[in-house]
Amino acid sequence: MNTTKQAKRLDLFSEYIHASLAKKRVEVEKKAKRKVLNFGPGTPDIKPSNLYIRKLSEFINQNDAHLYPGYGAIEEFSNALIWWYKKRFNVSIGKEELLPLLGAKDGISHLPLALLDNGQEVLIPDPGYPAFRDPALMIGAKPIAYSLREEDGFKINFNILKNKLSPKTKFMWVNFPSNPTGQVASREDLLKIVKFAKQNNIFIVYDNAYSELTFEGFRAPSILEIEEAKDIAVEIGSFSKTFSFAGFRMGWIVGNKDIIRAISKVKSQMDSGLSIPLQKLGAFALTNFDKTWNKQMLESYKKRRDLIANHLRKLGLTFILPKAGLYIWAKIPDNEKNSEEFVNKLLEEKQILFTPGTAFGKNGRRFVRISICVNIDNINDYFRS
Repeated sequence: MNTTKQAKRLDLFSEYIHASLAKKRVEVEKKAKRKVLNFGPGTPDIKPSNLYIRKLSEFINQNDAHLYPGYGAIEEFSNALIWWYKKRFNVSIGKEELLPLLGAKDGISHLPLALLDNGQEVLIPDPGYPAFRDPALMIGAKPIAYSLREEDGFKINFNILKNKLSPKTKFMWVNFPSNPTGQVASREDLLKIVKFAKQNNIFIVYDNAYSELTFEGFRAPSILEIEEAKDIAVEIGSFSKTFSFAGFRMGWIVGNKDIIRAISKVKSQMDSGLSIPLQKLGAFALTNFDKTWNKQMLESYKKRRDLIANHLRKLGLTFILPKAGLYIWAKIPDNEKNSEEFVNKLLEEKQILFTPGTAFGKNGRRFVRISICVNIDNINDYFRS
């Protein structure tokens, strides 16, 4: 009798970090008899613009709302994304170079199926988003970590990167503005990355989910701004961060048409496409940008970023304020053993929860990630000595 209750591939990776931290949080709240101030998940917490909510209600009530959407983009979505890329990045894309996603993570999890065979390798940043790693493990591919080091400002060191290449390397993940470090990339940085990939005959998947969450006047570029980037690159975008549509699960992938065709084929077996009302909502949001709401959203995040930063310094944490994204990447005090023990001690003693840097790779051993999308009304009660 076969007694295996789960696939062996599940032994290759651990439970998603925020699922395990949630269990610890519940235990501590019962013991302490008060809510934990949770700086863990990066969940956009600002309600979407009323303009978009009204339009979604309108789209849901249209006659075609209940129908299968098909396996690609509806006309409105395609036209809007093409228009937005031209306006925002001065990048021209064709309809064969784009695909709607059920959130950015949909593309991240399905691309390994589209691009990697058993035993092939993919380069992933360390520290980096955990979802870059585990889907590759599920299909028998091998994620190879490349270090983003503190001494390099958490940017790519191409000498380190080159040493990670092998004949089995198929593509690399690149993510700026970065989760977790908050580091950003200039157009000149992206030019070097594209040049490296072309010279070494590998693809780039560029996660640009935080492109519109920027501060102090910084404007995040698209990798597709680089000449000939579409020869070897695709870019993933997200409505979750830009429009606070996180729970609606809306995103896109644009760029190299062969990669778009490959992931489209995979997704045709996995889902039935992004719903028609949500595609219409996405098209409307891109072409009717609520600047007033967007300004208020960014001001709220910046205000919280700055206030949270002041409290973090009281804990002996050191960091550079990020120009983009939803996180502060902070170094723990020298007298602390590692990020996991520091996080557990802080949770038990002060009911404050950070994400240990080790969740994002070995290079996160002495760092923690702190989300800035947190209700800070009672923050002083938690950071008292």
